[in-house]
Amino acid sequence: MNRDLLLKALRNTTGAALYIFLVSQLMANGSALFGKEDNSLMPFVLLLLFSLSAAVVGGLIFGQSLILFFENKKKESVQAAVYSVSWLGIYTLLGIFILMMLK
Repeated sequence: MNRDLLLKALRNTTGAALYIFLVSQLMANGSALFGKEDNSLMPFVLLLLFSLSAAVVGGLIFGQSLILFFENKKKESVQAAVYSVSWLGIYTLLGIFILMMLK
């Protein structure tokens, strides 16, 4: 197990989880922040936010793997991807557990 790679994956996945949390809070409180009027610009902005989120989270989760892959460190690249997805799974399970406890 590559400890340095594991910690980098934890750092990047934590950043992704925080970003996802902030976007979810923006969406949950959107009507309070932006008003309740039906605006034709809203679908455009939401699609832009979705695209930005895919790029940011994809970069945070798989960016280290891509860097390692292009440095011809294929074994470490796969390890980084597995570590990142595993941390994301742990965060997901933790979120589900917290929701169940708050029920």
